[in-house]
Amino acid sequence: MDLVTWSVNAIDQIFSTRRQGEGKPSYPDGTFFSRYTMDSWQKWRIVCLLILSVEDVEDVYTIGCLITGFLLFGVGSYLVYREIQKISAAVLAIVRLPGMYDGICGAINTQIDMLRELNCRLDVILTQDRRQVAVPGLRGEMG
Repeated sequence: MDLVTWSVNAIDQIFSTRRQGEGKPSYPDGTFFSRYTMDSWQKWRIVCLLILSVEDVEDVYTIGCLITGFLLFGVGSYLVYREIQKISAAVLAIVRLPGMYDGICGAINTQIDMLRELNCRLDVILTQDRRQVAVPGLRGEMG
C-alpha cells in the first residue's frame, strides 16, 4: 500500500511541478528529470521518470510472468480446442459412415435394377427383330 501511496503522491508532484526561473528544474524525490514537454495550455512542463528499486523490478517480473502465463494458457487452450474439433469431426465421420454406406448401396441397387429392366427390354426387342427377319425368310422358302 505504501508503494501505491508513494506512486500517487509522486505523480501528483510530477504534474504539479513547474519550472520556476532559470537553473536546474525541480522534480520530486525518487524521480529523475527526463525532458520538457508543452502541455495543452502552452506551458512547458518537465517529464520525470521513476527510478525502480529492486523490489519494484521484482514486481514487474512477477506481473510479466503472470501475464505471460495467462497468454500461454490461452494459446494452449485454443490449440486443445482446435484438436478437439478435428477429433470430433473424425468421430462424426465414422458415426455417419453406416448411413453413407447404406445410401451408396441403395444407389447402386437402383442402378442395377434399372440395368436389368433395360436388359429385359432389349431382349424383347431382339426377339421381335429375329422374328421379323425369320418370317420373310420362311415365306421365301414356302413361296
